[in-house]
Amino acid sequence: MAEEITIKVGFGDHFRDLTVRLQDGDIAPWQPDQQLDVVGKRLPRLDAVAKVTGTAKFAQDQNPAGMIHGRILRSPHPNADIRSVDLSAAKAMPGVRAVLTVPEVFEDSSARFAGAEIAAIAADTEQQADAAMRAIQVEYDIKDFCVTIDTSMEDGAPQVGRGDQKNVQRVSPRSRGRRRGGNANPGADQQVLDRMAAREKEVSALLAASDVVVEGTFRTQVQTHAPFETHGAVCSWEDGQLVCWASTQATFGFRGELTSNWGQVKASECRVLSEYVGGGFGSKFSAGREGVIGALLAKEAGVPVKMMLDRSGEQTSAGNRPDALQKMRMGVNKDGVIQALQIRSWGTPGSGTGGAGAHNDGIYKLGEVDKVEYGVRTNCGGARAHRAPGWPQGSFALEQMMDMAAHSLDGIDPIEFRKKNDDHPIRVAEYDIAKERIGWNKARVRGGASNICTGVGIASNLWFSAGGGGASALVRISKDGSVEIRNGAQDIGTGTRTVMGMVAAEELGIPLDMVSTRIGDTNDPQGPMSGGSTTIGTLTPAARLAAHYAKKELLAVVADRKGWDPTDLDIRKARVIRNDGSDTGLSFHDACQLMDDDAIEVLKARPRRNYAGFSDTNAGVQAAEVEVDMETGVVRVKKVVAVADAGKLINPMTAESQVRGGVIQGVSYALTERRIMDRHKGRMLNDDLENYKILGSLDCPEIDVVLVDVYNGKSNTQVMGLGEPPIVATAAAVANAVADAIGTRVFEIPITPKKVLEAIASKKAPDPGGKKKGARL
Repeated sequence: MAEEITIKVGFGDHFRDLTVRLQDGDIAPWQPDQQLDVVGKRLPRLDAVAKVTGTAKFAQDQNPAGMIHGRILRSPHPNADIRSVDLSAAKAMPGVRAVLTVPEVFEDSSARFAGAEIAAIAADTEQQADAAMRAIQVEYDIKDFCVTIDTSMEDGAPQVGRGDQKNVQRVSPRSRGRRRGGNANPGADQQVLDRMAAREKEVSALLAASDVVVEGTFRTQVQTHAPFETHGAVCSWEDGQLVCWASTQATFGFRGELTSNWGQVKASECRVLSEYVGGGFGSKFSAGREGVIGALLAKEAGVPVKMMLDRSGEQTSAGNRPDALQKMRMGVNKDGVIQALQIRSWGTPGSGTGGAGAHNDGIYKLGEVDKVEYGVRTNCGGARAHRAPGWPQGSFALEQMMDMAAHSLDGIDPIEFRKKNDDHPIRVAEYDIAKERIGWNKARVRGGASNICTGVGIASNLWFSAGGGGASALVRISKDGSVEIRNGAQDIGTGTRTVMGMVAAEELGIPLDMVSTRIGDTNDPQGPMSGGSTTIGTLTPAARLAAHYAKKELLAVVADRKGWDPTDLDIRKARVIRNDGSDTGLSFHDACQLMDDDAIEVLKARPRRNYAGFSDTNAGVQAAEVEVDMETGVVRVKKVVAVADAGKLINPMTAESQVRGGVIQGVSYALTERRIMDRHKGRMLNDDLENYKILGSLDCPEIDVVLVDVYNGKSNTQVMGLGEPPIVATAAAVANAVADAIGTRVFEIPITPKKVLEAIASKKAPDPGGKKKGARL
């Protein structure tokens, strides 16, 4: 039965009582007055030594006996239909063991971007596979193409899609072609258009009545994922079972795709192993075509096949963060309260239209919002989820609008303007932390007043994941005193195995070094995918529950053998104690030796529903300080202060690592990264890590991470997601800091020296009125 309890939730000096209902079998969350021995401590990752010494084995490192090598032939054309694929010459090449074509396997005869899969080869050596791939003959029906958002939106632009697919399509608000109950609704689109027109009229009236109206057009670029370890797997068929050593963010999802009766492989059994994963930012949720191809080649060849993408294949075909074109108008009254916001945005997710939205209408109280989004088809590799999908591009536009509005009002500071339009209890406190640590009010040479100018900028973020059901953990306590916790999910570098072990150790009352953590094997209990910043919030409550009930069973054994009351016993610092804190004289090891059986094993699932909490979202604020050379246009980010909360902090060291990684990726997004397409040939020009510029160690700023520990409720560990929030605000904070430094805005990222110099050259004298409608900084 569900149990109703009262807990304390909050942070710092902001705590309150909250009554929640625990699901059957769940346990109460840790409380602020509860002393914890492991949770909350700065502990190094359990896999740190293995990674820095090179003993950690990633999918790329697997070389099972008899393994051969797979290669994928890709289209050189940005828009074509495949007429025929001739494999005869390739089959006759030395060492070739297996071949296939994409039209046959995937029933897809189109190649809508340069880099699309056409055929695949498996051969004894990499050189033989490369040579055989070059022998494949393909006949194409080559078509005109569009590889940029501007060319695709032009009147008379070449058609990217097929059939009646248009290049530009409204994706929000959507038309519902069927009513509830499944009946056709032929007037659906007109109904949406009528609502849109009414909304536009309402918001336009509010803008007209506002004391200040600011507007801007913002552009963000395509950002590829560029993980160190590319997509792919080593696939082997063993006694009818498919075994895949995979680079994946979803071990069980990878397995499900290869065993599905709707898929191409249809394996009756499949085991996925992902003990170590070399990075994943949202594009590794499925087996992908490379995974399917690898499994099919291995089956045909009868030996293991390594099918890992090369860097060009990774950059062109494995997903990206789509670009965005955002046009915005914001109305504000003279007291600094936002009245209305109007948004029109376009994004290019490849040859489809979904997944290119920008989250530019959240975080703040924005008044009435009129927002319409469009997807724009281009002949480029398709978009996939990329760390906080839609948020960095939306934040880049919204946060600049916030600064522009603040500067258009007399005497209001950008931080105070945000506070006036933000009611998040945690973020309101975080503004002051960021302001103090960045030196917001420090005297600086700014506004383009010298050859070298500095500036500061602010931006905010939120996230919304406390995890959910779908995960189980197994805890095994052996008679010899060893402890093991197992789950089949992956650790993509975030510290999942460490945090899972820490939660189990805390609940069992033993140090972390007494717990062995096993992860990344689908033969173990069900685990979550690493997406939406849900992994830790989903997994740790299951780990704590399993450890709790395993400890309960162990103490029952002790009580039975010693004639003690089990409800009066606990374990703390690897000692069996009584509830009054007195020591029983038994160590944890002694207690384990009292067992009759070889081990206690407990498997527990996380409760599927979360209960109430202090906040439904976690918050963050970032402040950036930049230095700009007014003669060369070079921007250097000197410092970023990143204030973040992730609910209850399990390991501040790994949490800080997540924030630093997000900030580095965000600065890279702001200054250097972009996919460059050849508009004449339709190919990606920088499909490697030499020409695709990612922030290097010498480019990284000082990163000051401040973590706010929040007892948030929601689950028995109170964890909120932290993988994605830290990247949301960074580029926006940098852009605002650049504007502060040079006295004018750069409305497009990456903020290259060329764009900075162009902005300086086009800088106009400010309007003396200071509040003119339409003014912008």
